Formats: sequence, C-alpha cells, structure tokens
Amino acid sequence: MNEKIRVILPEKYDLVVGDTFQLFYKGVVEAPNPFIYDILAVCEKGKNYPRYYEFLPEEEGEYKLSISVFSNDKTLLGYGETILNVALPKQPENPVNILCIGDSITLSGEWVGEAKRRLMASDGTPVGNGLENINFIGTCENDGVLYEGYGGWRWENYFSTVLDSMWVVCDNDKTYEDQHTLWQDENGNLWELETIAAEYLKFNRYNQHSGKRPESGILKHYKNAVHQSDIIIQSSSDERKSPFFDANSKEIDFNTYCERNGFEKIDAMYVLLGANGLVEAYCAKLTTEEHCRDLVVKGKRLSDLLHKAFPSAKIKILGLFLASQNGGAGANHGAEMPCCDDYGYTRYVFEYNKAFQEWALEPEYKDFVEFVNVSGQFDSDYNFPSAEKPVNTRSKQTEIIGTNAVHPLYEGYMQIADAAYRNMVHFCKEN
Repeated sequence: MNEKIRVILPEKYDLVVGDTFQLFYKGVVEAPNPFIYDILAVCEKGKNYPRYYEFLPEEEGEYKLSISVFSNDKTLLGYGETILNVALPKQPENPVNILCIGDSITLSGEWVGEAKRRLMASDGTPVGNGLENINFIGTCENDGVLYEGYGGWRWENYFSTVLDSMWVVCDNDKTYEDQHTLWQDENGNLWELETIAAEYLKFNRYNQHSGKRPESGILKHYKNAVHQSDIIIQSSSDERKSPFFDANSKEIDFNTYCERNGFEKIDAMYVLLGANGLVEAYCAKLTTEEHCRDLVVKGKRLSDLLHKAFPSAKIKILGLFLASQNGGAGANHGAEMPCCDDYGYTRYVFEYNKAFQEWALEPEYKDFVEFVNVSGQFDSDYNFPSAEKPVNTRSKQTEIIGTNAVHPLYEGYMQIADAAYRNMVHFCKEN
C-alpha cells in the first residue's frame, strides 16, 4: 500500500530580482528519506534538480510552483503548491525599525548582521542593495548590529518573569561539541549546557529539576560531553529577564522598551524561536500537534502585546529548519529520547511550520502576522558541523559524521539570513 506524504509549503516565498533562490526538498517533503521518492518541481521559471529547485529571477512577477511526490509506479503520494513572489529592492520612503529576536540561533547575531549587510551595504558577496532608511534595533550587539538573542530561550521567555537558567563564571575547556550535555551540581540537580564562552557558561534547568542555583562549588559531568573535566564555579547569576520587561509596572511593555533604549518605534519584529521545544513537549507528554498548538498560543500572546503597543507593526514568524541530517543529534544528546529521534524532530519542524502558517492566515491576524518558511531555503544536508570518524572500530577508512544537532555552520546562518533578507526586501518596498 502506498503511503501518503505531506508536502508542506507556505502560501508564498518572497524572492528578489538578481538573487538566486533554492528550495530544498528535504525542508518541504516530510519523510525520513524524501529521496527514495520521485520528486517533481513544476514552474514556468527555474530548474528542477535532484535535491532542490532553483530560480534566478530577472524581473518582478508572481509564479506558481508545485511540488509533487510520486512512488516508483508514478502514484501521487503528496502534492503542494506555492507562489514565488519576486520583487525589486526599493528604499523605504520612511525610516523603518526592524527588531530581530530569537534563541541561541540568534545569540551571535550572524544571520541578523548578514540580512542587514545585504540590505544596506553596497559591496560584499552577494553584493548589497545599498538601501537607507532602515534601522536594526535591540539591546544585544555584535559588530554594530543590534538584536535580541538568548541561548535556550523559548516563546514564553520573552513575556515571562520566571527564570529557569543560570550563568556561571568559570575557566573552561568546553566547545560546541559539548553543547546540550548534562552536568550535575553538588545537590544532585541536573543542568543542561546551552551557551559556551571562554570565561562563562550558560545552563538551563534540565527536565524540571528545580533546586536552588549553586553560587559556588563544582559541576560534574553527567552525560554526553566530549570535554568532561569539572566546572569550577567562580560565581553564578540568574538569567536576565525579558528585555521587554518593565521593572516599574512588572509587565511586558514594548513602548517602555523603546523609550528606555532610545528607539522611536518597532515597524517589524522578526521572530526565530521554537527549536528548544521538543524536550519540553516530551516532558509534558504532549503530542507534537498539541505542543505546536500551545506554542501558537504563546506566539499570539507576544504578538498581541506588540500589536497593542504599535498597531502598525508587522510580526514576521521565521519558521524552523531541519536539524543535522548526519548524526549531530546523537553526538550532542546520546541515545536518549526525545533528542535521539531524528525523524521525530523533523516531524516537529513540519508541524511547527504548519501550525504557525495557519495562524498567520487567521482573519484576526493576517493583516499584521506573516509566516516566513525557512526550512525550504536551508540546506540541512550540508549546513552543520561534522568530523571524520572511522566507519567502524576496526577500519582505517573514515566517514563524515555530524557533531552538532541544531547549531549550523557559518553557511547555515547565511541561508537563514537570505530567507529573512528576501522578506525584508518586500517589507521595505511596502513602506
């Protein structure tokens, strides 16, 4: 019996004249291995390759693209269609303020910086558009680019005052290979390593462990780390509250946030969150569908707060992209559920994207909320860290194995930036 395959495409993809667009089939065809099927992309423009569809637009316009998935006897298993909406970059008539927020994928500001460069610089590769009247705002800064990005954060961290993470000042030898590994304090509480720097580490409480934050002492390796030496705590502190938190009113207040930091207003807020939700759903014993519905409720709460403060502001939801396709989850998390379930995470990504796409089309929100599909524009086969490893314990031959689950290589951040940039071009043209 042939099995139905979900092809989950957004209502549209934003494209830019002169910018090569690639749509990777793994990001839109939900299957453990999509390439065992016959995938066919059909459009009056562009090219259909084995792993992706590609189109270099030369002029503005709209084009329908369909993706069909067939069995080996050409039985149709899945189908989806979308619109490729091509625009020419145009400088906004009035100044626009763009706020980008997220979790550890946004922590370094790499994708935000590249999106800004592509919009506003006049050089580089791909060459920038040289636009003006665009301001990126935020309280985090990297190389002159402002944004809000915090490792391990979820939707609720941006509107909640509850703290479930800690910063530890310490000398350490940890690297990205140790990310998301488990460490135990002297009272038996487990902490998951989230953010790594030479002089400090950030830990999230693991699986509802609720003991007091250790202010000194030792964190001992518990599971999955490559570098297992003890962590000597010089000092520790609670994770900071939401940058939108107003200490006077004890509420989330976007107006106060702007006044406090000298920002005139927020015209668009780009949100990249959700990657930290799989473990949360597993611990709460929720199905993927139930959890994603809960995340949409949280997304609505944050968006409603922004819309109340700035009624003309647009909320742009950047969808999730697939995790490492070559063992990165196993390297970080071992063989424990739910993180060892690679296809489970894939289904989570597809369900998350579907749920947030549907929210953006709801009548109450469609005028100011938009979903931007990233998974189709992200090459999950080649965008993650990897290393050579013997093919087995008796062989000198090697293979390439992933070493990080969800934090991509530089090239991956650049593809996230490309997806955001394309939407920003359309947004700036409308303002």
